[in-house]
Amino acid sequence: MKTFPLAEVCRIDMGQAPKGASYSQDEGIPLIAGAGDFGEWSPKPTKLTTEPSKVSQTGDIILCIRATIGDRNWSDMEYCLGRGVAGLRPKANLDTNYLWHWLDSAKGDLMARGRGATFLQVTKNDLATLPIPLPPLPEQKRIAAILDKADAIRRKRRQALGLADLFLRAVFLDMFGDPVTNPKGLPTTPIKKLGQVVTGNTPSRKQPDYYGDGIEWIKSDNINTPDHFLTPAEEHLTEAGQAVARTVPSGSILVTCIAGSPSCIGNTALADREVAFNQQINAIVPHAGVDPYFLYGQILTGKKLIQGASTNSMKGMVSKGKFQEINVLHPSIEEQKKYRSVFDRHQKLSAILKRQDFDAEDLFSSLTQRAFRGEL
Repeated sequence: MKTFPLAEVCRIDMGQAPKGASYSQDEGIPLIAGAGDFGEWSPKPTKLTTEPSKVSQTGDIILCIRATIGDRNWSDMEYCLGRGVAGLRPKANLDTNYLWHWLDSAKGDLMARGRGATFLQVTKNDLATLPIPLPPLPEQKRIAAILDKADAIRRKRRQALGLADLFLRAVFLDMFGDPVTNPKGLPTTPIKKLGQVVTGNTPSRKQPDYYGDGIEWIKSDNINTPDHFLTPAEEHLTEAGQAVARTVPSGSILVTCIAGSPSCIGNTALADREVAFNQQINAIVPHAGVDPYFLYGQILTGKKLIQGASTNSMKGMVSKGKFQEINVLHPSIEEQKKYRSVFDRHQKLSAILKRQDFDAEDLFSSLTQRAFRGEL
C-alpha cells in the first residue's frame, strides 16, 4: 500500500499557549492545554481564554504532542489549542475516521520521535513526516467502518466490567445501607474491635541487603487501581528486610492513609497473599468471626468514613490511632457471609468479563495491524 507524509493529506495546526492574562473561568473559548483536558471522546477543559491563539474546528482531531504523546480526542466544538496539543484536519482524500484509527496504530512510532529532558515532545516536522498508508477513499471508509465496530465491542466489554463493580457497591448499599449514615440503624463498632490494625514501614535504604527477591513490598500504587486485590509490587524484600518490615497475611484489608491528594485517602484493596507494605498504609487483619470480604466491601463503599478522619492538610493523613477508632457497621456474621457469597459470584463473573475484554482487545489490535498493512 502506498504511503504519504501526513502533511500531504492532512492540515496540521500546532497549538500555542495564549497569554496568561487572557485565562478566564466564565468567558471565552475553552482551552486545551494537554491530555489533562481530554475526556473519553471529546475534551473536558477547565479553563477559558479570551485571546485564543490556534483554534480547532468541529470534527478535527486533537492530538497530544507532549508527555502522553499520541492521546487523542474529537473536537466537538471550537477549542483553543494550547502548546501541548495539535489539531489535525484531513484533506479531501483522507477519511477522518480512518485517520483516527491510524493515529492509534502510529502512537508508538510517534512516541519514538519524542525528545526532551523533563518530558517528551514532538515537533510539527515529526508529525508532518509520519508515513500514512493511503488506499482509495472508499477503501479507507470500509476499513474505518470495520475498526469502528471492533472498537465498539471493545468499549462495551470495558463498560460491562465497570458496571459489574457498580453492582457490587449497589448490593452492599441494598443489604446494609450507607456505612457513613447507617440508615438501617445497624450495630457499629470501632475498627480495632473487628481486627488488628498494622501500620507499614520502610526498611532502611542504607541496608541494601534488605531489598531483593523475597516478599512483596506494597505501596499505595498497588491499592489505587480498579482491582479488588493488590496488584503485584515492583519491589521485594529479602528475609533480612522482612524481619524489620511489617507484614500481614492473606485476607487482610489494606487502606491508603497517607496520600499526596485527599481523594486518595481511603483507597482499599484485599491481600490474597502475605505482603509487607510501607508507612502510607494501614492494614486490618480481621479477627475470628469477621468476614474480610464484608469489611473490605464496607470500606470500599464507605470511603468517606476514612476520609472523615483525615487531617485537613493539602495531602491528607489518617493516623493509626484515628484509623482504629473509626466506627463501622457490625452486622451478624451470617449477614456478612451473605455479602461474601455475592462477592464470590461477582469475582467469577468479572473473570469471564476480563477474558472477553482481553479477547476483544486482541481482536481489535489484530484488525488494526492488518488494516494498515493492506491485509484487511
